[in-house]
Amino acid sequence: MSGPLSQPARLGPPGFHRGVLLPSLFLLVAMLNLTLIVAGLRELVIDELGGTSRDAGLFFSIEMAAYIVFAPLWGLLSDRLGRRRPFVISGFLLSAALYAAYAMVDSVPLLLGLRFVQGAASVMAWSTLMAMVVDAADGARRGRWLGLMGGSLMLGVSLGAPLGGYVSRHLGARGPLEVAAVLFLIIGLGSLGLREPASLRRQTALREVLGALRARPGLLVPYAFYFVDRYTVGILVVLLPLYLGSLGADPALRGRYLAVFLLPFALLQYFTGRASERTGPYAPLLLGSLLYGVALCFVGFSGLHGLWYVMAALGVLAAIMFPPTLVLTAELSEPATRGSAMGGFNLAGSVGFAIGPVAGVAIGERYGTGAAFVSAGSLEIVAVVVAAALLLGARRRRDSAPEIRPGQGEQA
Repeated sequence: MSGPLSQPARLGPPGFHRGVLLPSLFLLVAMLNLTLIVAGLRELVIDELGGTSRDAGLFFSIEMAAYIVFAPLWGLLSDRLGRRRPFVISGFLLSAALYAAYAMVDSVPLLLGLRFVQGAASVMAWSTLMAMVVDAADGARRGRWLGLMGGSLMLGVSLGAPLGGYVSRHLGARGPLEVAAVLFLIIGLGSLGLREPASLRRQTALREVLGALRARPGLLVPYAFYFVDRYTVGILVVLLPLYLGSLGADPALRGRYLAVFLLPFALLQYFTGRASERTGPYAPLLLGSLLYGVALCFVGFSGLHGLWYVMAALGVLAAIMFPPTLVLTAELSEPATRGSAMGGFNLAGSVGFAIGPVAGVAIGERYGTGAAFVSAGSLEIVAVVVAAALLLGARRRRDSAPEIRPGQGEQA
């Protein structure tokens, strides 16, 4: 029997499952693993290994340093070789082995050294996997597909810490590391089912990749916004608990405030990305960032009651802002250089997240917590004003360019 009834039901458009859905699931698990270990960090670093609070902080800073160094390198190499899947598989499987190796660590220096290597392996996998989703996202559905990917990233970050707390309570301080090793092994083996993007059919010389990137200065727009966005998130992660503690909020209540921000940020991105397909990426990026910056200025002055509404607004606005940065990174890069473009994107975000907490604490100690949040919000607003001015100037130059009629060049 032939005809429509004999065709298997398709739950999504062609390329959606292997190109977007499966990679987004793997990215969710990868991001979950990155925050899974937060809850038992004090017991591992300080109680078991005899380290200090500074050592616990370095555990995260060193991984961020690995991201900064290796994210652009892996992207460049994947473009050079014209392959992405081997980087994803190798990165996840290496991460599984390195997380398992944490069980044998007996000193803080060894822990921190292993952390740098593990960060290099992890970013090899998830940054290159993000490039694969960007490769697969077509023009018509790009906003919603990249919104789904962004939501998966944020949902994984949101779920990791509470799940890690549960695991630590039942399996001990190293339990989350062991669970992370198993999860990385699962998604590493699962990545064998990924399909290479059709756009990557040949190797590309490094000079061609670098030349193509230099010819696309517009990429600096999503890079700059992602840097500022991650800078503000870094300040929120460090200073918000301190601010809530000064108002008498216990740890459980502080976690609920963060959830009010993180959940809409994660769950709404598919829908906001889909809406951006009609408006284009610039309008939601600029408007969302402007309102986000304004709302951020109120964090340190809202009190416990008003802060619920401010954090919810920040989560919704962050969901509006993030998909357009991914869309612009896709639109402003060529298929053969998307690995490098995504590596630069993650480099910008990692630098912002590394600087944010340090700058926020310094401003907070000198001028107060409220001033630190105002400075972060003001930086977001300045980024909007500068980007809007540049875009307006580019449009005016394009509109004022003389029109060349057929035959005019020959007469000249």
